[in-house]
Amino acid sequence: MKLRCICDKPRNCATNIALDEIVFTNDLFVPTFRFYTWTQAAYTIGYFQKFNDIANSNCCPIVRRLTGGLTVLHEKDLSFSFIASDEIWPHIYDQEKTYRMIHETLKKSLAFFNIICDRKPDVSCVSKNISCVDTFYKDDLFLNGRKIAGSCQRRRGKRILIEGSLHLEFDRQTIEKFSAVFFKNAAEILNCEISVENLTDYETNSAALLVNSKYNADKWSRLF
Repeated sequence: MKLRCICDKPRNCATNIALDEIVFTNDLFVPTFRFYTWTQAAYTIGYFQKFNDIANSNCCPIVRRLTGGLTVLHEKDLSFSFIASDEIWPHIYDQEKTYRMIHETLKKSLAFFNIICDRKPDVSCVSKNISCVDTFYKDDLFLNGRKIAGSCQRRRGKRILIEGSLHLEFDRQTIEKFSAVFFKNAAEILNCEISVENLTDYETNSAALLVNSKYNADKWSRLF
């Protein structure tokens, strides 16, 4: 089975999150790993998170994700989504193994660029609040004592959606080089072929409709 790999252009927050849902729920399902960036600063909040946790003190757009987890501020980070079925990743209901696989692949790919990360935070620094980067879990990635990568998950039947962010600022050329290295490493771990592609017109058009009907709607943002 092939893994479709996409190094996408910058998009606004609602569009990026809508695209993940469209790929995740598409009847013509294609396993996909997409790297993407942001046209403006924005927050995503976990599916079950309370909107008012951050809404009263911030003026950036706030978009609720399908995945769980906590608040993430997006602006200069390199974000990603991995959308797969149990055909390509048979461990979709093993949360820890899935989390470790993604982060180990990130760690190996960063090492290619001489960015050496650690997966063991100083326990004395561990905290838990509304922000993802300030809440530490096993297999998170740290650089110079700072958490630089985390991710969250959602499952439906035999499919999984993983969304995460790498909080390092790369220029476009570096993003493309890093993506190529990551895709190669992911193919080795998943034991599959990769196909570097773009999103389809159907996906981008469907996402635009979903942005208007859902992700820009106050009802969805204030779901909890």
